[in-house]
Amino acid sequence: MSLDQSIGVRQPLTSVERELTEVWQELLGVDDLGPDDDFFFHGGHSLLAIRSTIRIKERLGVDVPYPVVAAHPTVRALAGWIHETGTRAPADGDATVGLGHWDRARPAPLSPAQEQIWILQQLHPDSCSYHFQALLHFDGDLDAAALEASLNGVVERHEVFRTSVHLGEDGFPVQRVHPHEPYVLPVTDLSALAEGEREGALGELTDRLLAERFPLERPPLVRWRLVRLAADRHVLLHVEHHLIHDGWSYNVLLGELAEGYRRAVTGQEQAAATHEFDFLDVAVWQRRRLESGELDGQLAYWRERFSNPPAPLELPVDRPRPAVPSFEGRSLRIELDAELSAGLRAFARGQGVSLYLVLFSGWLAELHRLTGQRDLCVGSSLANRVLPQTQRMIGMIVNNLPMRVTVDPDLPFTELLSAARSTVLEAQQHPDVPFHRILAASQTSRDLSRNEFFQVSFGFHDAPLASLALPDVRMSVTEGISNGSAKFDMNIIVVPRLEQSIGAAPGEHGDSITLIWEYATDLFDESTVERVAAEYQQLLGWAVQHPENPLKECAVESATVEETVTAVWAELLDTQQIAPDDDFLSLGGDSMLAIRAAARLSTRLGVEVPALAVLRHPTARELAARIAELTGTAVPR
Repeated sequence: MSLDQSIGVRQPLTSVERELTEVWQELLGVDDLGPDDDFFFHGGHSLLAIRSTIRIKERLGVDVPYPVVAAHPTVRALAGWIHETGTRAPADGDATVGLGHWDRARPAPLSPAQEQIWILQQLHPDSCSYHFQALLHFDGDLDAAALEASLNGVVERHEVFRTSVHLGEDGFPVQRVHPHEPYVLPVTDLSALAEGEREGALGELTDRLLAERFPLERPPLVRWRLVRLAADRHVLLHVEHHLIHDGWSYNVLLGELAEGYRRAVTGQEQAAATHEFDFLDVAVWQRRRLESGELDGQLAYWRERFSNPPAPLELPVDRPRPAVPSFEGRSLRIELDAELSAGLRAFARGQGVSLYLVLFSGWLAELHRLTGQRDLCVGSSLANRVLPQTQRMIGMIVNNLPMRVTVDPDLPFTELLSAARSTVLEAQQHPDVPFHRILAASQTSRDLSRNEFFQVSFGFHDAPLASLALPDVRMSVTEGISNGSAKFDMNIIVVPRLEQSIGAAPGEHGDSITLIWEYATDLFDESTVERVAAEYQQLLGWAVQHPENPLKECAVESATVEETVTAVWAELLDTQQIAPDDDFLSLGGDSMLAIRAAARLSTRLGVEVPALAVLRHPTARELAARIAELTGTAVPR
């Protein structure tokens, strides 16, 4: 430390430090970032750091890989690294070494992420777990020909939409790029139906499109269908296979679709491809890095991290876990209320962390509350777009990694935030090893009834979304439509509209926070998931109000015992509504149903409910009173 620094005299910034300060302040939305302020403690996260590398390249002409930003998170530290390396590509840190142009006449290997999806699809050929689906709504005077022209522009620019996947001569999966053939957008007209019938017909059409398998050897691995509901109401059904898709890619697609439509309606040609490399080149590069041993250091980190694997997560379930999961599932869409959303964002800014970290830490706290377990492991996806060339690329690049965090209920939420932040930053410094390689390196015994290491996943889709404004048409998106499957016991996908809005007009995408909550129907009833989701939101509200209080002091308000009893009876007796004084036996209950009711109540309430109590106290009011007697004050009536 210099004498000026030791006595508090601020030294003038160098030209590089000024440029870095301007870039980071713009991305973080602050105007007082000091040279020694930590980028991540002021709300930075992996996506913002990656965006900053692009702008640094534009302004300074220096390639700064993401791991360098993670290791040098202050303006002064990163400027020192840049001064030391100059404009030379760093010998060990330049991730682009080896990235080249693959000969399109030859089949190419799949990327590691694609390979993992391909294997799972082969094991479960009838599953649509890896179909992504969304509805694009157009209100106004839509030009269908312009929309078709825009879609063709996207397909022509991005090879992944013209790629097939099949077995190569050596028995391993490969992919081939095919020439562009014009895509004819099919149109279904439902406008002649009665207004009350159109939504039902749209739902049936959507279900059929979702259930249809993709022949992987015949591109495109995407389906679009335009549905006309009225002269001024259209919906574009979008289904694509995850072999060619991740969340970041979808936002790129939406932005390009809107831009292409604007071009088409004004008589302009569709934009030509401007990217130097395409996804196939990146897939080959990723495969070479993995097979060459270049990632052995990263793999060693994960091997050490999981040398003693965590115990399986024992969530309270409604049914015994089957020996082999069916992967059938459903999903809920939950909008956080405006007050909670604003509070979470303000809290994140005050703590100098990202919104993702606050929501992720809250989910860890809720999992501990549900299970009592402290050593928790949750899957979470990293965009993994460390190369500047991947920022506008469409393809399957994301990597889902195991985030292992210890939750101590005697410590406050702020300590959990800090522990989760350390885990996430370490994962971001070791982002390239695919999960199935981590699993193989751990040499753990397999349990076919559940996913290894983590049974729940948490995703945060804050990839940049450009303007969707169109002339004479309002375009909106409903993403993540349930495809009737579940890859995990529970999978939460957060869609934060405000955080996606870089490149769009202020307020265009709104500021809502949507949770898409996917769950396995092998294990859970919808009412159980609704309860867990409500408790999670309560816990988040408590955490931002009491961040320094021990986690064990958090008390969420669950349904009363009486409400839980009536809900369980309604499920088992297939009855819409049960009053507190309705008789279980008179409604069709019997000894076997009483045993099932007792087991389900024991799970829901976290107490032992004897089956005999259900028969001896046959109304919900009586049974709730008896449970309260059995448990003292442990369960609220």
